[in-house]
Amino acid sequence: MELTPGKRGQSTVIGFILLFGFLILVLSLFQAEVVPNQNAEIEFQHYQEARDDMTELYTEIITLGRSSSDEQVLVPVSLGTDYPPRLLFLNPPPAAGSIESTGDGTIEIDGEVNAAELCEGDATTGLVYSPGYHETTQPDIRYDNGLLYVETADGENAVLEHSKIVDEGEINLYRLNGSLRTRSEAGTLPIELTGGVSNSTDNPQTVTRIRLPSELSTDKWNTTVLPPDINATDAGGGRVELTGFSGQYTVNCYSVGLGQRP
Repeated sequence: MELTPGKRGQSTVIGFILLFGFLILVLSLFQAEVVPNQNAEIEFQHYQEARDDMTELYTEIITLGRSSSDEQVLVPVSLGTDYPPRLLFLNPPPAAGSIESTGDGTIEIDGEVNAAELCEGDATTGLVYSPGYHETTQPDIRYDNGLLYVETADGENAVLEHSKIVDEGEINLYRLNGSLRTRSEAGTLPIELTGGVSNSTDNPQTVTRIRLPSELSTDKWNTTVLPPDINATDAGGGRVELTGFSGQYTVNCYSVGLGQRP
């Protein structure tokens, strides 16, 4: 039985509609599944870059503090990222992360050492980088007291880098003095570190207790940062208390300015 020209035309239209519908379905699935997965990979790669930048910032703080140099150092930190343009497909807006100082805390020492005199001031602060991704959730990266660590939304910590706070008759204090207001963007922000001051006690001194501002859990202080004979407990108000000191210690204080002289 032959198809009439009208029926052949109907078959062509139906075939086109089915093909067009299939194309729309494929494009929708690509937008819903493939694009988010590709963007998640871009975010993961950027987080590794931001983590490297924060590690470099940590290294410069430690190095500058120990050097007693008047040098000014600018450390670029990549806060966010953009997604590549895609023909026919939609992207979310650029992922803007943020960085800020954590507010002034105080270094307190009980014993024969006056923290304000040794460090030329007892105010100290930290830094926190918070990513702002659309497809993935990554932990904040924090610096304080010579420590670099990540903090998840539920408060879990993992130490990335740390300097020795107590080591064979020495106590090392790392003071960051200044402030950085919240900056949120998808680009790179240079963090200004200005000068370092290194002071030490002339002779070993008795120390019984130290209190420092820190968001790192006491569990990580005890298992990762401190030697077995020193104990960290929660002092409340975002502070940690270190006890268990015996004998006398040379106390070193390394101060670095954040956007100002230390």
